[in-house]
Amino acid sequence: MGIRSYPYLLVVGVLISCVEPISFEVPAADSQLVVEGFITNTYGPHVVLLSKASNIESDSVSKLPVSGAEVLLYEDRVLAGSFVEVSRGEYVLAEGEIRGEVGRKYHIEIKTIDGHRYHSVPDELQGVGQITAIKTEFEFRTQLTETGETDASVLKVLVDSEAGNVSDPLIRWRYTAYYDVQTYPELFWRDEPPYTPWKDPWPCSGYIVVEGPPGSGGLLLQIDECTCCQCWGRLYEAAPTLSNDELIDNGEFRNILVNEIPITPRIFAKKVMIQVEQMSLSRAAFDFFDLIRAQKENAQSIFQPASGEIRGNIIAQRADDLVVGIFYATSIDRQVIFVDSTDVPYNIPEETFMTIPCDSLIKHSTYLMPDLWE
Repeated sequence: MGIRSYPYLLVVGVLISCVEPISFEVPAADSQLVVEGFITNTYGPHVVLLSKASNIESDSVSKLPVSGAEVLLYEDRVLAGSFVEVSRGEYVLAEGEIRGEVGRKYHIEIKTIDGHRYHSVPDELQGVGQITAIKTEFEFRTQLTETGETDASVLKVLVDSEAGNVSDPLIRWRYTAYYDVQTYPELFWRDEPPYTPWKDPWPCSGYIVVEGPPGSGGLLLQIDECTCCQCWGRLYEAAPTLSNDELIDNGEFRNILVNEIPITPRIFAKKVMIQVEQMSLSRAAFDFFDLIRAQKENAQSIFQPASGEIRGNIIAQRADDLVVGIFYATSIDRQVIFVDSTDVPYNIPEETFMTIPCDSLIKHSTYLMPDLWE
């Protein structure tokens, strides 16, 4: 098996400051604030997400958006900006309003609508090196299922990068992949015995059924554009990928495994956009994500001593207020490559013809074309 290396398609010296919801287990509580956000050395937009962790069932924890809060940003303890709530629980510092600077410390202060106050510990923005290459490596695998041995091969995604001009680089590589999906909801047939199946295009397909020749079941007529035929599925990292001093070779990281892409007809029907962000971290932020990594990789409770309880750097003014999460400062270098079926050393079967709306087929999907998609 060989490694394929790609020159990156776009250098965005530090771009994007959207916040992906941090996926980690939180202790069950009737009311616990969850804070997720960061500021980068770009002009934003910078985002903070606020939610409450509440018991919905005895065996599950759900996050509920927290609206109406006041969220303020401080730079070196001086007020620098005020976040505006743009949707429930999502607070944004508009693009162009402020840019984080390396060497400065940032924190937020939160006041909820019921008067509870919280603040983050100031976090210093560190510089970051550049990603020099994103590579893929095919790995043949099989797995046993109820029907026997099946193909479970993957494309491993590997990164080379510069450590940057710091003596002890603390880095996270954040991975996201997008793939193009096409469905045909205008061709849907409804089958409800004992009735004969009939044409029933989804309203979002833009088609209706009009009278046609006898026995035809009617003709399809397009009256509008389809709004649910094409979407982009998203693949996320299983756990944070963090730097390790032992992996540094003359100031560079080599062959860092950031994720694996399952080789399936649906994912490789067209092409896949692989995005990797190299993010600088302070020691506090690094330790936070290291606990999340340990929790996910070991599939363990956050109360086990091996990983410790995940709390983050958010502090409540009142001792009886429960809070978990993090607000941190980071420099980001983002690179993107595209791969397709030609990167796999065998023919991938064609995707099954689907006649339902795209987002009904793909759990993590969006109808908005991803940034940098070509």
